[in-house]
Amino acid sequence: MSQVTERTRNAIVTAMISLLEKKPFDKITVGDICDEAQINHSTFYRYFNDKFSLLHAVFEYLLDDLLAEANTTETIITQIADFIGKNNEFMRHVSPQYQTRANLYPEFRLILKDIVTRKWERSENTDDDHLIVMIRDSENPELMISLIVGALVGVVEYLEDNDFKIPKDEFTSFTDDFFRKWVEK
Repeated sequence: MSQVTERTRNAIVTAMISLLEKKPFDKITVGDICDEAQINHSTFYRYFNDKFSLLHAVFEYLLDDLLAEANTTETIITQIADFIGKNNEFMRHVSPQYQTRANLYPEFRLILKDIVTRKWERSENTDDDHLIVMIRDSENPELMISLIVGALVGVVEYLEDNDFKIPKDEFTSFTDDFFRKWVEK
């Protein structure tokens, strides 16, 4: 990819992130994105089919950023809590609770699945992360990842119901304790 192409694509992605810090996803138009990125509509459509494909690229961008900054000793739960904390307004504005037409739970599931899968694939034989232990010891790692992601989506729904105002320590302590107890059984 050329530097100009990469720079334009990143400008569109960061424009969407900036807009999502200000208003809900379903209130953002392609015109808003173009104005924020200072591009025209044809340029937008050269890179993305619609705002949903752009949202997917935004999640990938944020996920890559999160994993690049993550310490290898951090648990998945801590990474997710950091992601939510760092992107609080973004999370609120892509949250299905605040949408009238867009069902964004598949995107939430995808990003959580990517976090868990990447962390598992990159993990060294560690017993520090209870979720990694659950996946590693499972007869069917993909099914275990799906189960873990389902539980994490439930926790994100709880956070959403509480307007993402649950303290990070409370979120990480509860969730990590739950999975630790599960592993010990």
